[in-house]
Amino acid sequence: MPEPECAKYRELKDRETRAHTAWTSYLFRNEVKPRLSGKAKRKHQKEEMEAYQQAHKARLAHMKTCPTCGRSTPADV
Repeated sequence: MPEPECAKYRELKDRETRAHTAWTSYLFRNEVKPRLSGKAKRKHQKEEMEAYQQAHKARLAHMKTCPTCGRSTPADV
């Protein structure tokens, strides 16, 4: 099913995608960097995950209130 053509929806979807990419790239990074302590690693992972969750919730909230996005519901929700 195609995504809505709403500009705000596309902006929120891009924000969500960037947050998800940042979160997963941190989880699976192969770069040579100084190792973080366990506590710092958990804190950073939690911050990245929360940023993704906020972006996802913002997109879903927009879909409920936007007349353009409310007509069609994409399969990825």
